[in-house]
Amino acid sequence: MEYKQETILIWKIFVCLLFFIININRISANSEPKIISTQNEIIAYVNHTAKLSCIIQNRNQRHVTWSRVHFMNETQKLINLLYVDLLKYTSLNRYHLTHLVDKDNRDHLNLEIRQIHLSDQGYYSCFVTAIKPISEIFHLKVIDNTRNVSLALRSTLDIQQEKKEEINSLLSLINISISNIFLMIILILII
Repeated sequence: MEYKQETILIWKIFVCLLFFIININRISANSEPKIISTQNEIIAYVNHTAKLSCIIQNRNQRHVTWSRVHFMNETQKLINLLYVDLLKYTSLNRYHLTHLVDKDNRDHLNLEIRQIHLSDQGYYSCFVTAIKPISEIFHLKVIDNTRNVSLALRSTLDIQQEKKEEINSLLSLINISISNIFLMIILILII
């Protein structure tokens, strides 16, 4: 009888442990962080602000690092640390980090680069520490709008000049037409 009770007790303990292991695996799988950012390619104009948004699901107090990544070659890269959580590691005042938590409990760690320079073009990384660390690479493309503005101004001036020429041409046609109408009226009156 004792043997049977011991066996039942061992099976109960085994089932409880098995249930515990299964639930721990499920809980840890659900609590692993995941980066769900939607825009990895960002285009910004010189002297404007670029916003790189790292959206993290299940952050759970894990550290987040923002870095500037320079790829030296296929195997080497140089990383400049910008932020760890909200602690700034760069002396550039143009870099700002904002942290928001939305209604779905997702963390938005947004790296803003103000007064963009052409030299800001390149790759940036959002890295989340975890049992299995994860990261997301963002590519920032910077467009020199000063050149585009001068082209746009030149185009605008060309268009304005063309319009002036067109108006002058129309006015001369109107003058000719009025002259022709006046001559036709005179001819009709004479005949």
